[in-house]
Amino acid sequence: MKYLIITLGMFLSLNVQAQERKIDKKNVETTLEVKGVCKMCKDRIESAALRTSGVKLAEWNKETKQLKLVYNSKKTSEEEIQKAVAMKGHASEGMPKDTAAYQKLPDCCRYADGAKCNN
Repeated sequence: MKYLIITLGMFLSLNVQAQERKIDKKNVETTLEVKGVCKMCKDRIESAALRTSGVKLAEWNKETKQLKLVYNSKKTSEEEIQKAVAMKGHASEGMPKDTAAYQKLPDCCRYADGAKCNN
């Protein structure tokens, strides 16, 4: 019985991991938390990600602050995408914003200063 439980536990943990990141031979689907507050932020975040070579999809949700990505792992990495977004003034998980780029953002986009935007 003990061995059955261990085997079943290993199977379930492998299955859960496969659902968190869908990987085929080269494409990866993942989600990152990216800071922002408005539609202008959304446009800037998605544009920065999509300009990174190998990124096929970038959709940022204003309410959840989640950036859904699909990218070719042979052409780019999650870190490279995070750097591109950070260079536009938006911090993400483990990647601080570029301070100079942040200072150039419109007032309604300055999320670290408590900005709240209606659009």
